[in-house]
Amino acid sequence: MKNIAVPDIWNADIYSRLSKEDRRKDGKAKDESNSIKNQRDLLLDFVSRNPDIRVAHILADDGATGADFDREDFKTMIAHIESGEVNCVIVKDFSRLGRDHIETGKYIERYFTSKGVRFISVNDNYDSLISDMSDGSNGLIVPFKNIINEAFIEDISEKTKAAIKIKRKNGELVCNYAVYGYLKSSEKTLVPDDYAADVVRAIFEDKIRGYSENRTAERLNAAGVLSPAEYKKSLGMKYYTPFAMREQSLWTANAVKRILTNRVYIGALEQGKRTKASYRVKKVFYKPREAWSVHENNHEAIVSVRDFELVRDLMAKDTRTPPGAEIPHLFSGFVVCGNCGMPMIVKTTVKKSGKSYVNYICSTHKKYGTCRNNNISGLAVERYALTSVQRQIAGLIDATDIESGGMETMQSRKRLAVEGMIDKALQSVREYQDYTVKSYEHFVDGVIDETEYKMFKDGFKRQIETAERNISGLRRDLEYIDDDARSRSMIEHFKAHENLTALDRRAVACLIDSVIVCDSKHVEIRLRYLCDFDTPPEFAEQECLVPALERAVI
Repeated sequence: MKNIAVPDIWNADIYSRLSKEDRRKDGKAKDESNSIKNQRDLLLDFVSRNPDIRVAHILADDGATGADFDREDFKTMIAHIESGEVNCVIVKDFSRLGRDHIETGKYIERYFTSKGVRFISVNDNYDSLISDMSDGSNGLIVPFKNIINEAFIEDISEKTKAAIKIKRKNGELVCNYAVYGYLKSSEKTLVPDDYAADVVRAIFEDKIRGYSENRTAERLNAAGVLSPAEYKKSLGMKYYTPFAMREQSLWTANAVKRILTNRVYIGALEQGKRTKASYRVKKVFYKPREAWSVHENNHEAIVSVRDFELVRDLMAKDTRTPPGAEIPHLFSGFVVCGNCGMPMIVKTTVKKSGKSYVNYICSTHKKYGTCRNNNISGLAVERYALTSVQRQIAGLIDATDIESGGMETMQSRKRLAVEGMIDKALQSVREYQDYTVKSYEHFVDGVIDETEYKMFKDGFKRQIETAERNISGLRRDLEYIDDDARSRSMIEHFKAHENLTALDRRAVACLIDSVIVCDSKHVEIRLRYLCDFDTPPEFAEQECLVPALERAVI
């Protein structure tokens, strides 16, 4: 620090820092000389031997990394410099100031000098008042020491990553806080938190009953239920969440959605979802699912697999709630046009008497007019569905002697039926792919124009997507069939509705997969678990025809 006025007394901030990596498991410093107390004692002793220095403030960041400078007391020290309160900074050694050699070098070589601040590193025998960074020794030694300090933290970072990776691989819980609904036990495992677990179950129950994520959030806030962040704070945790939008966070639709989609509630421990490019970079990157650390059946589940999968299916459906209503219409999101494969939408008609009637109409026809005018009354859908469900329940109750042999027979029959349906759906995919190729050939040959070609192509694409969704659902059915416990659970689930005389939204969600409407007389009710009891002719599965416009191309 050449060519500056030297004051009679230097007002100094003495600064100490100890990172978590510098601690042992018992909380004490690995190197006792690095403890906050010993750093402070060393610096105060130094000041006592230098009468031209007066201590203005004693600052310390305990448990703060040296990889960056986002530290509370470090920022306080900078504020003191900016306000002119201090003109001297004293640390034990360069590493206590920081371990990022570039940023640490900037503070030592540029910032302190530009502000006329005297910088002293006691153990490094460095004093900017008498040292000159332009001379050979300090110009090489100071940056070299800072590089060594950074190499230390880089080594610690790699070792920490390796240790965490091994813990995840072994199924150990690696997190500061347990997810909402659980507590972190002394053995570092997840155990249900009775109060929060009940809230989680209520959230899943709301979704099954038809409530939207936004409506559930409103209900929780109205009931005074603390949001996950506020609940953790109420337990005395120093919890921070990047999702908080205000000082006191409330339940939001996104918070509810995160709970509904988190597999931790069925006992699956999924960790290592995010990573950083390096310890220097704060930006977080999300890893692909196949790179996660996943352990199934790791801890006690709060929600059944059946309810979790049911909610997953419901979230994939279009279940918008009409204005002024609490929940969607009875079959909203479940009714599909059997001709184009697209969802059928609700149309409500109010008569002069004030009585309202619900009809389901083809969304493709309403929007584009390319599918035939397919519609059906809500009462007819309800009648078909209730009859199918009652028959299913009656058939299961009659099979009271289903034990190992009977169950195996039923499972075998069910497996053959589902495999046949998968084969049929795969054949449909191949046929519609062929129709797409043929329509293109007709377009090239001038049989149809470009507008017609695009219309046919889009129609075939929707049919393929519908068939592929059906295949995915049928393959999930096979998983149930091959899992004896899950099959029994689903059967018991149907039998629990033994006295069902009317359908509500919950019963529809739990028992029915979809309603395929080809026309008002040809309706297929697809249940969530099928047994091949004899089907009356009026409810027999009818194969829907390829739409007329599409047949014209073929």
